[in-house]
Amino acid sequence: MPIYKQEQLPYNTQFLVWQIDEPEDWLRQDISLTDMCINRLVTMKSSVHLKGFLSVRHLLKALGYTPAALHYDAFGKPHLADGKFISITHSHNFAAIAVGNNPLGIDIEKERPKVQRIAPKFLHTSERQSQETDRYRTTQWCIKEAAYKAFGKKGLSFLQHIRTTQMESEHPVAAVHINEQIIELKNWIYHWPQFSCAVALKTN
Repeated sequence: MPIYKQEQLPYNTQFLVWQIDEPEDWLRQDISLTDMCINRLVTMKSSVHLKGFLSVRHLLKALGYTPAALHYDAFGKPHLADGKFISITHSHNFAAIAVGNNPLGIDIEKERPKVQRIAPKFLHTSERQSQETDRYRTTQWCIKEAAYKAFGKKGLSFLQHIRTTQMESEHPVAAVHINEQIIELKNWIYHWPQFSCAVALKTN
């Protein structure tokens, strides 16, 4: 199907979501893949990952970018040739990108009960003082993952370095403890059936 969701966020940030209902052959049409893209596709054994990869290229095209405009650094963080910040995510039958002027990160996760079991592995005790829904816990995970992607550095720990705060506000905050500083990222939260999504923006 066409784009599932598209919104303009602060700092000239474009947020787009694709619902992946198309077959692989359709997703390969009307996009010019680079050698890097073709080589990565060859290594993908999962149809879900392959379709997610191709869907992201359609989202790039919607913003006027060719696959050649995208490259990855040694850490695996994506970059655009024009210098704008980009973050990419895909989960099951959804893919999304965020592109903007400020550092950013994005994450989509399917809401599943197992998030309750693994919560102690990624949430500090101060972040799980009460029993919360699967959606709430999944949103916390998305916020942390989005913050992690925004920095794109090795050594960051969800449990030790990233805290979710102001969860009841319109824009929950990820407080990232890095290099003896605390850097805050504001989040735009989205939900649709069985999925949670966070877009994290560095606003100062």
